[in-house]
Amino acid sequence: MPEDLQTLWETYKQAVRAGGDREGLYQEMVWPHLLAKWREAPEVYPDRKTFAVSVHTLGTSPEATILAILGTGAGRVYVLHTKESAQHLERLRADTGRAIQAVQVGKSDVTAIYREVKRLLDEHGDVSLALDLTSGTKAMSAGLAAVGFFFRRFYPKVRVVYVDNEDYDPELRRPKAGTEKLVILKDPHEALGEVDALFAKEFYQKEEFPRAAAYFGEMVGGTGNLHWSLYKELVEMYAAWRALDFAEAQKKGKSLLVRLSENAWLDHPLNQNRASLRSQVDLLEAVSHFLETQDLGRREGVYGLARSLRLLSEREERPVLAALYAYRALELLLQERLFSLYGRRAEEPDLTPEEEARLRKALAELTRKPEAEVELPRKLGLLHLLALLRALEDPLLSRKGLDKLQGLVGVLQARNSSLLIHGLDVPKKGQIKPLKELVGELLQDLEARLKGSRLLGVSLEPVPLGF
Repeated sequence: MPEDLQTLWETYKQAVRAGGDREGLYQEMVWPHLLAKWREAPEVYPDRKTFAVSVHTLGTSPEATILAILGTGAGRVYVLHTKESAQHLERLRADTGRAIQAVQVGKSDVTAIYREVKRLLDEHGDVSLALDLTSGTKAMSAGLAAVGFFFRRFYPKVRVVYVDNEDYDPELRRPKAGTEKLVILKDPHEALGEVDALFAKEFYQKEEFPRAAAYFGEMVGGTGNLHWSLYKELVEMYAAWRALDFAEAQKKGKSLLVRLSENAWLDHPLNQNRASLRSQVDLLEAVSHFLETQDLGRREGVYGLARSLRLLSEREERPVLAALYAYRALELLLQERLFSLYGRRAEEPDLTPEEEARLRKALAELTRKPEAEVELPRKLGLLHLLALLRALEDPLLSRKGLDKLQGLVGVLQARNSSLLIHGLDVPKKGQIKPLKELVGELLQDLEARLKGSRLLGVSLEPVPLGF
């Protein structure tokens, strides 16, 4: 990413984090600069080529199509659009300066795509023609790709192109500005594998790992090239990780590291990030050992699991699931804290009469109930863990104001009434925020107690694919 766009992207991200509109700020702060860059010198791989004619499918987001039009440099531009995406045609004309010739098709009408492309090839088949499959519905892109690969054997000047990006920002759900490039795909046999690789990469960057694994698996079968099987194993590792199947994720990761050490794969692109991959596998192993032993003394495993749960909570757009991940991360960190600092377990706290009295008092304060109405269970739940640590004068929880903890109590009590637990309530995003904040504080404290561990700060993000 060019330095000016990288700086601009970070400024844009901070503005969104401060509550700004993600789409509006992108159009205002980022897009004019990216558009100017592509108007002057579009990024094209492997080499810049000016086409006489370009054909594009248009979806609901016009930016990629605009970049593709500028990247092909074609004088005659045809855009296949749906009724819904027709609203973006004027913007395409304005941003590209081209006289767009629009053709409306049904969003799932692949036959219409075939028919229109064949008509254009009959008219322009003797000149260089680019078929851009970046935008539009899946059916539109698939139809354009299929017809392009098929007809290239009869029209050798036809090339299939695609706007790719080298870095995707999951927080902003956009490719990072300045990492886009127009890719001119290779000959038909290679092109099919290249297209699948690009689709797999796109799903990988969006963390849709099962779909990415399916593409890589098909590429192995279709090309016979085992090079792609290592990517499939990598993606399956992350799929298992995000599904909290740490044993399977560890197994896949270890197998991949062994294969990458073989002479045949020493030059594989994934070896460029072997150190990061090794650290992730070590973290997965620590979590697996913790889950096998259920030993809260394995703090590195607790740390890895809590971070994974927090990541899932932050990435999950459905509040009911985001809340469950946050609840579990909080409960786990409180259990570890009670065990490591005070030698107690939530399932068997073994409280003295004095400690029971202090716990009852702490619960009464947090729930605003008379002490006589407070019941102490044999096993401590999430709210009881919080109260007991406060009763034990835990330094982290004791310095938090009573009013803040009382505000958190309602959120904790709502856990059991959640739609996916015992009730019919759906948590709101605002309710989850204080949970996440406390999880963050507890994680920071655990990191301080793990000072010197090689697993501190291990990235949870997927490693770059290298292509």
